[in-house]
Amino acid sequence: MKKVEKKTNNNSAMDQILLHLYDSIDYGFSYRMKKGLWIDKYFQHGNKRFNEKEIKNGITDLRKQQLIQKEKYNDSVVISLTEKGRLRALNLSFKNFYNRKEKWDGKWRMIAFDVPEKCRKGRNALRYRLRLGGFYELQESLFLYPYDCRKEINNLIELFKLEKYVRFGLLDFIDNEKSIKLKMGLTNNKE
Repeated sequence: MKKVEKKTNNNSAMDQILLHLYDSIDYGFSYRMKKGLWIDKYFQHGNKRFNEKEIKNGITDLRKQQLIQKEKYNDSVVISLTEKGRLRALNLSFKNFYNRKEKWDGKWRMIAFDVPEKCRKGRNALRYRLRLGGFYELQESLFLYPYDCRKEINNLIELFKLEKYVRFGLLDFIDNEKSIKLKMGLTNNKE
């Protein structure tokens, strides 16, 4: 299994705003211009709290990097992720997968793909992110993961237009489970 170098410093306001937007319905949120920025009241990502100035600066920086877009709507401003912003948020999300510490439900998420050469960029992007997230590589195009990841997988394959080449499955059993659990650090993580 190939390991991918992972830098998990998701403590910047920019990264946390991206993750917040990614987790929001419709890849966006809004705040009222008249009452100021209210995202700090709903900010649940990471261990660090950010003040209003850090959040405003983060939003400004994200806009300069073309990771978000702002649109006026009546007396509000709607902020949403651009395609570039979605990709960055997905990368952050996959980096966070590597160290997930939650109770395992005993089911394996299987990602299988057969992507043609004409879509090599998307295939390589998918494989890279699966490795980055700590997915178990059973074969070159078959990966397993113990926790829910369907939303992120679906968003990634949609972003790279790989829907017809990638399959997602939920497995109750795999014959070499003991070995896989050991490699993934799941030995005492199931009821």
